[in-house]
Amino acid sequence: MATNLATDLRQGYEQVAGALPEEALALVARARDSINTGLAERNRLLAEIVTAYRAGPRELWGPVILDLLAPALVELLQWFRAEPRAMDDQEIRQQLVMEILRAAARIPIHEDGCDMKVRLLDRAYKYVVRWLVREGYRQSRQCSYEALQELER
Repeated sequence: MATNLATDLRQGYEQVAGALPEEALALVARARDSINTGLAERNRLLAEIVTAYRAGPRELWGPVILDLLAPALVELLQWFRAEPRAMDDQEIRQQLVMEILRAAARIPIHEDGCDMKVRLLDRAYKYVVRWLVREGYRQSRQCSYEALQELER
């Protein structure tokens, strides 16, 4: 499941990479470079990319953000457990991706990009947990049509 997520995110990035201008590709390369670029600088670059995502087009910048966060998303995904009756692994993956993009669209961006990666991941984690709780509760209150028929007999 986790490797599928990483592969899907990489493919999404590769689909849009050709449409990115040279400056954007250089920005992404610097944001990805953990050897020559310090953590504070990578956060600042991620904040620039999030700003570009907000300015649009989102379908171009969304895959960039997801690809940059892919290792952390794969790790974060392992913290969630699918409940077969309530939701499966695919639904959790989709919710996590949606929450990362929602966080990128909404969280305040600090001037220096301070803790951008951590703040995006924290916000997405919080909202996925809330979603899981809500869905589990909602689905626990539902029953199948067959169970309703049994009650009527």
